[in-house]
Parts: sequence; C-alpha cells; structure tokens
Amino acid sequence: MNEQELAGKIIRRLNQGLGNIKQGTAYQLQSSRQAALDRYREAPQPVFGLAWAGDMAFRVSHNRHFNARNLLALGLLVLSLTGATYWQVVIQANDIAEIDVSLLTDDLPINAYLDNNFEAWLKRSSQ
Repeated sequence: MNEQELAGKIIRRLNQGLGNIKQGTAYQLQSSRQAALDRYREAPQPVFGLAWAGDMAFRVSHNRHFNARNLLALGLLVLSLTGATYWQVVIQANDIAEIDVSLLTDDLPINAYLDNNFEAWLKRSSQ
C-alpha cells in the first residue's frame, strides 16, 4: 500500500460520518483540515543550531523526573553534601593544627608521646 492509497482510505473513513455532523461543526472541520494541509505544503524553514539540542530540550522538559521541584531538590542535595564535606575537612584540619600546636608548646602530658600499641605492632611485624 502506497501513500496515495493510505490517504484515500483515511479520507473515505473520515467522510463516512460527515452526514451526522452539524453544518457549523463540518465547516470548522473543513477549515481546520485545509489549514493543516496548507501548513504541510509549506516549504520547511532552515533552522540554525545543533540538531539534537531541540530534541534534548523537549525530552528534558517533558520528562516527569526533570521538573523544577525535582531539580531544586537535587541541587539542594548536592549543595548540602558539598557543604558537609567541606565542613568536615575544615574541622579535621583544625584538629590537626591544635594537636601540632600542643606538641610544639609542650602542653601535652608525657603519656601522649608514648604509644604502647606501636611497640606491640613493631614486635608483631618483625616476627
């Protein structure tokens, strides 16, 4: 079946119910059909840009997972994880700096310099 035969079948099927339709509705349908055919026959206008960009924007904007609420929640999640990671790094650096200052100023007790577990590990690893 070629394109002309298919179009003929569609036209016959659409025309079957025309006898039961009101005159005003039939006129609206005829004008809509004519407008659609006129737009179909127009030459396509060239569009400048990336060919996939329009399709990608359409898919993203019509995907139920990519709505504004979900994107805002995802952005807040990424921002909070980044902030928590940064905060932990800063706290750890401050703790190390405090230990270094305490060691250099001799504020630590003598037991802080003794590590009994280190000697036990040396004995175990040398065997």
